[in-house]
Amino acid sequence: MKIKLTGIQSRRMGYDMALDFISNLEPEKDEVVILPEKWITENIDYDKLNRLIDRINFENTAVLGSFSFYDGSLYNRSFIIDHRKIIGYQDKINLYMSEKKNYRPGNSLNIFKINNIKIGILICYDIDFPAYPRKIFYNNCDIIINPSLINSKFHDEWHMYIKVRSLENRIAVASINSISDNFLGDSIITSPYQYDIGIKLRAVHEKEKNVTMEINTDDYYKSRLERMNEETNADSIAVNNI
Repeated sequence: MKIKLTGIQSRRMGYDMALDFISNLEPEKDEVVILPEKWITENIDYDKLNRLIDRINFENTAVLGSFSFYDGSLYNRSFIIDHRKIIGYQDKINLYMSEKKNYRPGNSLNIFKINNIKIGILICYDIDFPAYPRKIFYNNCDIIINPSLINSKFHDEWHMYIKVRSLENRIAVASINSISDNFLGDSIITSPYQYDIGIKLRAVHEKEKNVTMEINTDDYYKSRLERMNEETNADSIAVNNI
């Protein structure tokens, strides 16, 4: 199936500015809109989230980046919506540096089905850990969305992580960053495809403007099933200390 992913490399902003910003977004029909990690600098609760969604003037599926979200405790939480309705959310599992002092970590991975396409969300640092994309891979997920906030000094390493996760799991990955100072955008979308006897990778990235790619999940669906059938269960392999 075909799906168009569009990453909005927004600046980081306060809540009131975010209300105006999101009301002015006008994606093309059927685009999946993706925003960065913590693009709103203030803490959000359900009341503020609902007011934000009320300002949206499009019916598209959107991954609203992530927020510092208060729900009894403070979480780094990403919401996915469709036709301005909340489908569900994903909490960041591996908190990064000072986040460990202020946020509660997530403890599960959620997969969302939109128009027969299965979408998983890994927030920023979670993509660094192979186990999480692997669990998504084994649940036949089609696309990983990775709202991010990556310092410009680490863009090369970040892009390497995204490409490797995409190749090893035979899955498209969209990782969207902020263009604010210290981060400077450079968002990337990748998608594997069958090429003769092996797998190659498409990748697009943009420094400042929106980054977009049309994904065809048929390009890698069969190769993902083949990888599952070929792969030996690592848990069953003994490790011998010689």
